[in-house]
Amino acid sequence: MTLTVRHPLGRRSEILEVAGVDRSSFVDGPGSRYVLFLQGCNFDCVACHNPSTIGRCDGCAVCVDVCTSEALTVPTAGSILFREDRCDSCGDCLTVCPLDADPTIRPMTIDAVVADIARTAPFISGVTVTGGEPTLQLDALVRLFTRLGDDRDLTHLERLVDTNGSLSPAGWRRLAPVIEGAMVDLKAASPDRHRRLTGEGNEQVVESIRLLAEWGKLTEVRLLVIEGETDDETELAWWAEIVGSHAPGVPVRVMPFRRRGTRRRAHRWPDTSPETIQRVKAVLAAAGIETLL
Repeated sequence: MTLTVRHPLGRRSEILEVAGVDRSSFVDGPGSRYVLFLQGCNFDCVACHNPSTIGRCDGCAVCVDVCTSEALTVPTAGSILFREDRCDSCGDCLTVCPLDADPTIRPMTIDAVVADIARTAPFISGVTVTGGEPTLQLDALVRLFTRLGDDRDLTHLERLVDTNGSLSPAGWRRLAPVIEGAMVDLKAASPDRHRRLTGEGNEQVVESIRLLAEWGKLTEVRLLVIEGETDDETELAWWAEIVGSHAPGVPVRVMPFRRRGTRRRAHRWPDTSPETIQRVKAVLAAAGIETLL
């Protein structure tokens, strides 16, 4: 039986609030990777494919009322107790949460995460930490990557972070020395459009792209193509200008939007067609973007 009590995020630098683990992913960086999903995000992206990782549980207990398996209870006011042995993974708790939080997340010590990674180390090529926005748990994240780099049995694992790029330059100066690279999402090139799609501007995202490229720590830049939103020629030209000016030669991943797994308000957009992806790639290639994934 596994019991997990919800706690506030970021209370100690030795604890990571973990939303999920994939021990053999082939889509979160090169090769087979251990992927750690952390809870909490400072963007509120309409098109988010992991919306239950955005919020932070406040113990309101709305989820408890819909949990028919009795996997969720309230031991004390403001805390949710999760019983993994009773959970049937129906997902009802995720659909009713007003904060887009996940009551089943678990606090894990860095020791526990490192031990779990060590068990899979012979079969993987790297570790990717994503979210949510992983850099919100910066202290623990730096400690985790430092531990991996210092362990002679784990130091061969490539350490990547998948980020929205909102971390400050001071934060990147702490994180960059203990990672091999970062994959940065540029949700939109226009600051106004970026704010409409994410709730925040993209000035710091662009600065992160510039800094990481300058330091040789930018693994790839990612563009999510939403038909009718981020695929017009003006947006793509601006996007190519940002990447071409600040990160020349850095691989660019062009990703199609998919409605599956997103919140209802994103369902007004169609799934992005292969034809649209090819058109976007052609426009970016003509603008001088050399490596398109």
